[in-house]
Amino acid sequence: MDSSKASLARIKIKFPEKLWISHIFKKFSGIRMEIEYFLPYDFENSIGNSIIEIFHYSIDSLIDEIKIHESVIDFSILEKEENRVKFNIKTKDPFLLYAVIKCGVLVNFPVRVRDGYAFWRLISTRERIDELLTLFEQKSVNFTLLKIGNSPYTLDDDKNKLTFNESNVLDKAISSGFFNIPRNISLEELANELGKSKSALSVMLRKIIKKKVLIEI
Repeated sequence: MDSSKASLARIKIKFPEKLWISHIFKKFSGIRMEIEYFLPYDFENSIGNSIIEIFHYSIDSLIDEIKIHESVIDFSILEKEENRVKFNIKTKDPFLLYAVIKCGVLVNFPVRVRDGYAFWRLISTRERIDELLTLFEQKSVNFTLLKIGNSPYTLDDDKNKLTFNESNVLDKAISSGFFNIPRNISLEELANELGKSKSALSVMLRKIIKKKVLIEI
């Protein structure tokens, strides 16, 4: 396989026990969940922000469990029906998100979640996907590679291309260990090295990551 061509990998990942997702799948049966997107929210404190939709026959009890879980920093309902809720949630230590950023892999959203496992579709070169899976192994992430092969999608979409300046910022952030957990450099230190303010760098990083991680097909 040509390593420069796009590959599509399908994997399932078990969420860490400490996260609210693992908790509710243990406590409730019959949950249907989709993660519509997952992006950084607070770089200084390693907080990720998600929009999630859940279908369940006991939606109010499920919401109560999520809101009080220790891994949840903020929770707000966007839409609610009798057996469905869509909400915005913020959680700490988004290792899986930082791993895909570090390895330069696109995630095809929404991500389906069943029985505490997230079923990811990853798009990148075979080399970068292999790098990500190796990182998962090193960090003892519970995952299974379901399938990998040529991707019907392209990596050359204009909306995923970075400007020269954005590419330099991302390269510097990765090489400095900004996306490591624990982090090797703070947002303020990285901003100082790049000659930017913390707020300007934070805005730029969110824009970069949205281009390089989020893909909707």
